[in-house]
Amino acid sequence: MTSWQTRIWMLEDDVVAFGKQVSARLPAAWWMCSRPGPAGLHRVHAHAALDEALACSGAQAFLPLPAGAQPPAGALAGPGVATDPDLRVAALVQFLGTREHPADLWGAGHLEAGHLMARLSGDDLEEQRRVIWQALEEVTSPARLRLPDGSTDTCARIGAQARSTAGRLALSRGGEERLTLQP
Repeated sequence: MTSWQTRIWMLEDDVVAFGKQVSARLPAAWWMCSRPGPAGLHRVHAHAALDEALACSGAQAFLPLPAGAQPPAGALAGPGVATDPDLRVAALVQFLGTREHPADLWGAGHLEAGHLMARLSGDDLEEQRRVIWQALEEVTSPARLRLPDGSTDTCARIGAQARSTAGRLALSRGGEERLTLQP
């Protein structure tokens, strides 16, 4: 099994732009919401757009591969979702959205990174995975970060809306550390 993961900071406009790029490159692609709660408690929904899936689930969504694969049994398919009953889901790309934390008694506000992650078995889906990462690169730019120890990290991507917000909010990777975005 091969795995790819990219840390991302993307706000609403960035997410919409990324979802549109994926749809333009993989027209049969659809997104599955991941609603919180015990397994089996909520029905899975197939959404035509990433932002719709995130609005339904909150923080994360999954893109089944190959694009156009049949949703799980019992899933509700929304408008604009067309699937091929002969295609079975072989892999999932996870989109975990950026979370904005406002300032409070415990500290300054910050943007917590999300990620885009894919795990594939074999090379048959590599082309679709590559197309998805090209869509990400189209709507984001490298995030050059100064870490608390003064070193630099360049292994993340940031959308235009998140970049403009990073001027007033620090960035984090989910822990206590705060990162500074460099030009």
